[in-house]
Amino acid sequence: MRLRLISLALTGVFALTACGGGTTTPPNSDPPKPPTPGISDTYLPKAGFWDGQTAQGPWCKSAGAQSLGAQAAVTLNAQQVQAMYRTPTPGMRALSGLSPDLQGLGAQRVAPRGLALLLPTGAPADQGLSALNSAGVQINDTFGGYWLTADLSPAQASTLIKQGLIQYAEPLQTRTAVGLPTPTDANLINQDTYLPMMNTQAAWSQLEPGCAHPVIAVIDTGWNGSTTQAEYNLVPKSSWYNAATHTAGDAAPNVSGNFADHGTAVAGVIALTTNGYGDGAGIGYNLLKVQPINGTTSTGDFSDSSTAKALMYAMGSVTVNGQTVVNPYPANIINTSWGTDATLSPPQFLQSYFDYAAQRGIVVVAAVGNELVHGTTDTAGLNHSIGAAGVMFNGERWVDPYRAGKGSNYGPGVDVAAPAMAVPTITKDGPSYWSGTSMSSPWVAAQIGLWMYANQQYAGSKTLKLTGDALYDKLSACFAATGSTRGVKDEFLGYGKLDTARLVSPTETACR
Repeated sequence: MRLRLISLALTGVFALTACGGGTTTPPNSDPPKPPTPGISDTYLPKAGFWDGQTAQGPWCKSAGAQSLGAQAAVTLNAQQVQAMYRTPTPGMRALSGLSPDLQGLGAQRVAPRGLALLLPTGAPADQGLSALNSAGVQINDTFGGYWLTADLSPAQASTLIKQGLIQYAEPLQTRTAVGLPTPTDANLINQDTYLPMMNTQAAWSQLEPGCAHPVIAVIDTGWNGSTTQAEYNLVPKSSWYNAATHTAGDAAPNVSGNFADHGTAVAGVIALTTNGYGDGAGIGYNLLKVQPINGTTSTGDFSDSSTAKALMYAMGSVTVNGQTVVNPYPANIINTSWGTDATLSPPQFLQSYFDYAAQRGIVVVAAVGNELVHGTTDTAGLNHSIGAAGVMFNGERWVDPYRAGKGSNYGPGVDVAAPAMAVPTITKDGPSYWSGTSMSSPWVAAQIGLWMYANQQYAGSKTLKLTGDALYDKLSACFAATGSTRGVKDEFLGYGKLDTARLVSPTETACR
């Protein structure tokens, strides 16, 4: 098929300026701009939320109709996901005893604290849970599988291990978001620098509507404020999820201030509508859809329990203490712009859910952190995740010129790099700049989303029918071929900035 070079012409990129409150421009009193005249209707967004349908276009016509109805497909996916949670991963089977930070005489004397407990993987999870209940252990949360949480001392956990009631225990973690609003005195350029740097327009020019839209679940602080500038690229609000309340239909932040805007800012990098309804252009060019998920607790923390619930929901279904909530728009990609402080030894509780996602062909992208130190967030350092580092306007590693000791972390968890300094997006007050690897992560997630979109036309499958290690091996080979470090992976930028046009090219054999 001969591709038209201007098939997805950009009309909505503007330089966004930061002033006033430090994170945004003053709200525009005019209503958001409708689709731009002069562009074919094929490339224009519609008003309102995405209706769940594939946009009309010339691509993917040979894919054929879906064999199952939409509701039947959702139900089947939920059943498969629930069965998967009841099957321990190889990594879970390999865990035993107490984690290193729970061992030693000093640790054994510590008072009860929140622990993640792994039931014995050699027996059905329901059987292990029943035995633990019979022993009188007070359980806080169960997740429909082998992991649960409880308040125990290391000594109590050690006793349960010796009794064969649990297989492994580690402390519960609290994570933080990793984005920084831009300072008020920074007058910085943005999309007109970053889009060419990442070769984004050249990627858009190779794509056409018609294929199924990859869904990116943004697990964060939720969505805050108006959705007008992004509605067409957001899944219906009825499918948003709040981990604190374990309910669908709501992803409102649980805190106030800049932190409440973090999730909106992260999602906006991908979801800003292109060719109408506001300033700026999302990296997904109306081809990708975003699902906002509030993955925090009622006090706004990213806990092990809340993030596990969010990850499970993103995959298609989550059961907490016997109550199941089904996601009608399961994710193809999960963005995690949050994590622990920099570490080279990430805890293992979330690893199980990253492994489950990989089994389903879901790619996890994670911010590496902003402390300018050796080590990354746990989410970037875990297996089956893509760690996103940050770059400046000149393409070099992000070292914040306005805040001492702030910049992109480095280490073995770094896989690729993307813009992190004054990245344009939106918040409840309108156009905004944000800095941090929190912004790099959704940029990379969108690039992988466009790769998945193109794969449907060239190979009939978003992930080339790959899952697990095979999927991540393919991505690694693709990154090596298209990254700015020319195939050499380092601890600062990984494979470097990805050439988006090459990611989606039908002739880039490493990616196809």
